[in-house]
Amino acid sequence: MNGFLLAAGRGTRLKALTAKRAKPALPVAGLPMLAYSLSFFYAAKVAKLAVNVHHCPETITDILDQAEHPWRLLVSEESELLDTGGGLKRCEGFLSDAPVLLANADIVADVDIPRLLRFHSAREAALTIVAVPHARANDIAPITIGTDDRVVDINRTLNPLSTGEHLYAGIAVFEPVLFQFLKTEPSSIVYTAYTGLIAAGEKVCAYVHRDRWYDCGTPETYAEVNRAVATDTWHWDKVLRPEIASLRLNS
Repeated sequence: MNGFLLAAGRGTRLKALTAKRAKPALPVAGLPMLAYSLSFFYAAKVAKLAVNVHHCPETITDILDQAEHPWRLLVSEESELLDTGGGLKRCEGFLSDAPVLLANADIVADVDIPRLLRFHSAREAALTIVAVPHARANDIAPITIGTDDRVVDINRTLNPLSTGEHLYAGIAVFEPVLFQFLKTEPSSIVYTAYTGLIAAGEKVCAYVHRDRWYDCGTPETYAEVNRAVATDTWHWDKVLRPEIASLRLNS
């Protein structure tokens, strides 16, 4: 198993908070935001981890340097932002020798990664995306799930009449075949590889996560996430990998 951590976004909606710091380096309840996703890769026991960076890259690499880890690390610094698809394609040579666990660095979630990997393997899927229930999914970007956990559309890309009650959680596991559908130029992984795999008839499945999942997109939601995690420390102490403790912030 290899891993890819998406940490290159500018975080412009967070305004002054990200003026001198990358969004995934912002603190969430005493840990860097990216630590919550980094925990996934310890749980998956990845052999290699690629991390793409762009805005204030040193604020990301300083955190990575503090982490004790068993994996070979590749930091892919993008002078031009390549978006999710182009950023992953750039790391193909490093990652394409094994299945890949992918996670956004700006989410906070308690996904059971070993269970996700077992789900993916049992279904012999080319791609498994983590989906979360959301009351407004159909108005935002619905994941359309058919029979046998199969994803048949994402945000009405293949059928304008598609509907759904789930959103993409920013976490996935995929086989190396996915790289064939990516573009080298700035592009979205969802609208190149994910929907490309579906259109090509490859097996794409949805793993539905019904527990804690937070997106830190705006100043308001960022503040809400900090409050929610801070008042739920017993849970996060239980689910986060112990290796993450070394990243705890002093202030």
